[in-house]
Amino acid sequence: MAQNSDSYAALDLGSNSFHLLIASFQDDKLRIIDRHKDMVRLAAGLNDDGVLSEDAQQRALDSLAKVANRLRGVPRSQVRIVGTNTLRAASNAGDFMQRAEAILGLPINIISGTEEARLVYLGVANDLAVEKQKRLVIDIGGGSTELVAGKQNPKLLESLPMGCVSYSMRFFNNGDISEKAFKRAVNAARQLISPYVEQYKDQWQEVVGSSGTIRAISKIAAEMALCDTGQITRDAMQAIKQQLLKASHTSELQLPGLSDDRRDVIPGGFAVLYALFKEMDIPELHISSYAVREGIIYDLAGRLHHKDRRDETIRQLIEQYHIDPLQGDRVAQLCKRWLPALEPRMNSDYQEAEKLLVWAAQLHELGLAIAHGGYHKHGAYILKNADLSGFSRQEQARLSMLVLNHRRKPKSLGIAEYGVTPDWVMISLLRLACLFYRRRQAFELTHDITLQSPEPDLIELNVPQSWLDANPLTAADLCDEAELLAKSVNIQLKIQPQDPKQ
Repeated sequence: MAQNSDSYAALDLGSNSFHLLIASFQDDKLRIIDRHKDMVRLAAGLNDDGVLSEDAQQRALDSLAKVANRLRGVPRSQVRIVGTNTLRAASNAGDFMQRAEAILGLPINIISGTEEARLVYLGVANDLAVEKQKRLVIDIGGGSTELVAGKQNPKLLESLPMGCVSYSMRFFNNGDISEKAFKRAVNAARQLISPYVEQYKDQWQEVVGSSGTIRAISKIAAEMALCDTGQITRDAMQAIKQQLLKASHTSELQLPGLSDDRRDVIPGGFAVLYALFKEMDIPELHISSYAVREGIIYDLAGRLHHKDRRDETIRQLIEQYHIDPLQGDRVAQLCKRWLPALEPRMNSDYQEAEKLLVWAAQLHELGLAIAHGGYHKHGAYILKNADLSGFSRQEQARLSMLVLNHRRKPKSLGIAEYGVTPDWVMISLLRLACLFYRRRQAFELTHDITLQSPEPDLIELNVPQSWLDANPLTAADLCDEAELLAKSVNIQLKIQPQDPKQ
């Protein structure tokens, strides 16, 4: 299939459905090229121990096999595949992702709940007219519900562990419906919502809902002539509740407009939305046709056109933790200068590798805000566990791994814990850049010092002998570094003294 350089693709591996969206931009608005949806019910395969069943994995893999060919028509850099709640929770997500990525030929990025909320809001904000009033956006997925409040940009973001699949399985097992089960589901949801009511109550003047559950309830309300199309009111929720509870099983549901593929999960999804209406005192809700996948495409287009949200997150971390920006930039510029020589030896896409390396250089002293001893460990912990807007979990893990290993003995023990394989060539480059600027000198390192990698796992550093003579402590550090890299990660670092006359 020929590639369309103007197209972007988002594949959302949700807990209930997998959604593919391929689109281009026309006057800053999305022009839809292709859509595909599969009701995979991934969350239904997650047991109490967090293990994703083989049946659920196979359903997911069968779905991905259908969309893989469509993705090949889009440039790799303009495709983003994200996993949400179920893949966040599954203890064997790594095994599944390895099989899935083999089918897709592309990486899957698991995103945090707050990152999912940000992307939902980004999608919805681009669907609605620009307005000054504050809005609350609600997205009920298969395993989680995202709540986001803000104007043009999100101000409050939360992801709560309640969704249409998980609540239907938990409270309406085998499709059985009763008033008692409904009350239990609503009360459980209200318990999760209640800590955020005060925080959110003055942050919205309108409520907007997105994704399948809310759109399905809106369609039911319209078919029952309870409110206008694209709207859900408090009275409509009450009327649908009464109709829902007339059935003792999902197979008996008489809800006009309800599709068969949503019948089994509507009780749980409706209970979550009913609890939100009650607990947050919502009078009415309007529907957006955009959701997380549209947000992914807007975010991806921003990355490629110098509006990368991750850059702003890094800037905020530098300010929040009072990191010396001059020192970070010095290390970052040296990394950028040397990186092209190592491109053939890297395991990562060059552009993304360069960004991660620059960010790691800018943040390598993050942990100093906590303690000087072992500050690389403190910085790595923050980067791995914080909610970093714009970053996937894998991107955070790689960033964390770089910061963890920028000094002292390289640590390969974190491979399983971090979920990524360390790129020791990139790590070695960052270590060398930090070493050369260890004295925090306020000048650019001479261009006579060059780096190359003529063979795998071999880095040659060409340094004028006069410079080594003038900087004996750095020369000693380089010898120690060569010994450390050879013993720890089998990287051979050769220091090549250069005669200036050569």
